[in-house]
Amino acid sequence: MIKLYYYLVLVNAVVSAGAGAAVLWKSRYQGAGRYLGFGVLAFALWLVAYAQYYLPLTPATAMMWAKITLTVSFLNQPMILHGIFAHVEKVRKLRWWLVLFYVVAGLLVAAVWGGQLVTGLRTPVYMNHYISYNPVYYPFLGVFYLGSIVLGLGVLWQGVRQAIGYRRTQLVYFMVAWGVVIATTYFVVVPIEYGFNTPPVGFFVLPINMAFLAYVLSKARLADYNVVVARVLLYATTLLVVVGASLLLIGGVLWIVPDFLDQRQVVFTVVLVLLIGLALTISLPRLLPRMERLMQERMFSKRYGYQDALAGLVQEISHLANLDELFQRAATTVHSQMQLSRVIILTQDTLSGHYRLQAESGLPGEETTEGLSLREGSAVIRWLQEHPDMLVRDEVRRTETPAIATAVTEELDRLKVEVCVPMRVDDLLVGLVCLGAKANDEMFFVSDLRVLETLATEVGLAVKYRRMEEQIFRKNKLIELGTIAAGVAHEIRNPLASIRTFAQLLPTQMDDPEFKLEFSKLVLKDVDRITKVVESMLAFARPAQVTIGECTAVELVDEAVLLVQARLKSKRIELTKEVHEEPSVRVDRQQILQVLVNILSNAVDALPELGKIRVATGIRALAPEQTGNGADRYAVIEVADNGPGISAGVRNRIFDPFFTTKKEGTGLGLSISQKIARDHGGIITVSSVEGKGTTFQVSLPVAV
Repeated sequence: MIKLYYYLVLVNAVVSAGAGAAVLWKSRYQGAGRYLGFGVLAFALWLVAYAQYYLPLTPATAMMWAKITLTVSFLNQPMILHGIFAHVEKVRKLRWWLVLFYVVAGLLVAAVWGGQLVTGLRTPVYMNHYISYNPVYYPFLGVFYLGSIVLGLGVLWQGVRQAIGYRRTQLVYFMVAWGVVIATTYFVVVPIEYGFNTPPVGFFVLPINMAFLAYVLSKARLADYNVVVARVLLYATTLLVVVGASLLLIGGVLWIVPDFLDQRQVVFTVVLVLLIGLALTISLPRLLPRMERLMQERMFSKRYGYQDALAGLVQEISHLANLDELFQRAATTVHSQMQLSRVIILTQDTLSGHYRLQAESGLPGEETTEGLSLREGSAVIRWLQEHPDMLVRDEVRRTETPAIATAVTEELDRLKVEVCVPMRVDDLLVGLVCLGAKANDEMFFVSDLRVLETLATEVGLAVKYRRMEEQIFRKNKLIELGTIAAGVAHEIRNPLASIRTFAQLLPTQMDDPEFKLEFSKLVLKDVDRITKVVESMLAFARPAQVTIGECTAVELVDEAVLLVQARLKSKRIELTKEVHEEPSVRVDRQQILQVLVNILSNAVDALPELGKIRVATGIRALAPEQTGNGADRYAVIEVADNGPGISAGVRNRIFDPFFTTKKEGTGLGLSISQKIARDHGGIITVSSVEGKGTTFQVSLPVAV
């Protein structure tokens, strides 16, 4: 059994050595990290020497290892204190305390190797040998060890009270971790000094403590201690429930069978543990995350409230109308929910490459926004381009060289921010969300940064898709412009040819009255046609004056029918009305009447005499992608005829500018009508069956 303890202590030594190496490497740019790293390595050496107590050695060898153990232990105390003072940046202020402890440690080491402190060896129950101290030194040893512990914890506590952000959280974790390590090791050593024969159970948990200490000292991004507390409480509660259930079951069996103390009890206990373990294996992966989340929400509702709000913003981003609204909504929500000093969003200017202010929230009124930008080659931008992660001020200080850390910190100071979350699109940095300090001086925890990273990713994707939409829109505009140009050229080419012919013949036919009369009529007719084309094109291309008012769909139908009544009578067309519902709409009355009159006129033109037209009103729902509008309910005005219908090839082009099947038509009527409907947040759709008729539906958002 003693040999087992020997290997156990060596395992602790290996873990401690790894922890010390990790601290030295991760904190190599900080003096505090170096002092604490060497202190942890010295502790590993102490464990190696302490393990020799569990081996059968000759008295001389055992005494040598004992002296090494004490030497490392004495020197380790001021080294740890030095690291703590450096960590809270108080080495200069507390330098005389360090001098005192280094001097006392040196005197004690001299007493060890001079033979005054150690008087011999003894054999405890759980060791092969141990040392005996000179009782005269007991008070000095007690003051030395207890004084270093009290002073170290006191300085740490004062540092916790004065620190903010990451440093406060790290000091809290370090104080807890160091306190547990002290309690663990002293629980092993102190009982032996006073003759209590207790097994060294502290070494079973010490590796966990050392790993946690290494995590605290070397990790640049720490977990939220509130989450840790909630998780520990949850698992402790789960353990109590399991143990309680097991004890109840075993107690019930003992109550039924009082002499249940033989091998059957052992078998029963093993089976019970296996069953409970199987149940936990099946249930805990599903239950614990939910229970942990529930406990965190109950204990830390404020924090999880703003994280839920940010997660909700991520879901809303795709529905925001434009990029300006998206950026401002993101800045305002993050600023208000997380209680930050400020939030600024910078996006890359496509011409200069610099990152300029796009949106802000929390800036004082007297502060100008002129300096809130970053050049393309600035330290912050270079760091974000070279690292896949977000930039956190406290982490840069610990992980980068002093030169890089200083350059980055200066730019963060100019912007007065603590965190820069990159917005990346196809591995390119298109912008960044910069966050000021929290109002409660807490650090940005891992859970905060994950939500912010998701938000920045979604904003970046929104930028990408909005730009793609703008490119598609511009391309469509160019295509539309080309179509319009071709249509205009086609429509005015023939009239211009007639005018040109007249102009060429005019000198030779000046005295011919019949020629002048005939061609004068032709020129006027052609000029009127060109004027009509130009006016129609302008109506299609530029917005008209809009006067919005509320009216019902039935009122619009009645007025439109009245305007085409003469044409209906001339062809003896029967028109019927169906009012399924009477929705109200907020529209420009004259523009919508223009749409309805145009559709009714097209129906009249398509019908032979004695044809039939049906006009109906109602309400229906449309998918957002059909209209690009966020409305849920639409007023529908349906115009159906029993004419010859529209062929599929023609039906796909009827809304194209300048496409027409009429000899005298310009092909802009339905194009203008569709534009008017879309300007009102609606749409015109058409369905037709050749030989059976055509149905047009004008859908407009219902007035709220």
